Amino acid sequence: MNTSIRKTIALLTLFAALVLPMNIRAQAPVPPPDAAPEVTLQTFYDQMAPYGQWVNMPNYGYVFIPSVAPGFQPYVTAGHWVYNEQYGWTWASDYPWGWAAFHYGRWNYDANYGWFWIPDLNWGPAWVAWRNCDGYYGWAALPFGASISVGFAGDYGIAPEQWCFVPQEHLCEINLGVFFVPRAHNFVFIQHSAIINRMDYDRDRRFGYFKGPDRVEVEGYMHHPVAVVRVEDYRRVPEYRHDDHPDMHRDDHPAEHHDDAPRHDDAPRHDDGQRHDDGHSVPGRFVEAHDFPQRGGHR
Repeated sequence: MNTSIRKTIALLTLFAALVLPMNIRAQAPVPPPDAAPEVTLQTFYDQMAPYGQWVNMPNYGYVFIPSVAPGFQPYVTAGHWVYNEQYGWTWASDYPWGWAAFHYGRWNYDANYGWFWIPDLNWGPAWVAWRNCDGYYGWAALPFGASISVGFAGDYGIAPEQWCFVPQEHLCEINLGVFFVPRAHNFVFIQHSAIINRMDYDRDRRFGYFKGPDRVEVEGYMHHPVAVVRVEDYRRVPEYRHDDHPDMHRDDHPAEHHDDAPRHDDAPRHDDGQRHDDGHSVPGRFVEAHDFPQRGGHR
């Protein structure tokens, strides 16, 4: 091989060594942005503060009392049921804070303060118990500490007046309130109904939940198919969306579930700085339960 050919090969080799890596680097995919923040208790404190008050209650820690009209009841007021193939009946709330309070945590009732929400990090389609009566479906919010595996006398400790019943053919109505049975009849309905024990278990997140009535059964009463909606997973606080076919959102942060969940030791502390234990500032007003103005309860 003559000298000129050797020089040409050497130049081509040098060119490949210098230029090709630059092209490879230029064509490499851009790394994805950092994952959006996961839902935490601090997320609830920050995002829900404009819509109510966080109150430090004995035995619960900080709980949320929404600023709502008299007569409010969770999973009854301002919302309706939609169906998802994986999770079953899912509550679609009309409240801007509904993405949190009807899919995480539990609701309890107090005669002085009304309904209040105890947060936790387990997402579910709706934390309710279901009943099936002749011609009617009923549901009620599962209280804090109630195990879905074992009912207490078949009612999970839920007061009769906290159940809501509708004719089976109207379960999917957008204007659900038009079809509610007067609560004066609840005791009779409970006596002639049974708990719907259709449960499912989220193996990734290690907790169980009720799926509600069988979809095919509901379609038989409605005489037309039930619309199926999507549940999209986000590792961020979802933007509120609501339309005829809403996309329900859930956080994908695994959090171990305990049926008898303890109070929130990491709740924001009521001190001069109104600061969270991790040093994050807490917007909104935080008050002790004895400082909160009592009001007449509405069930």
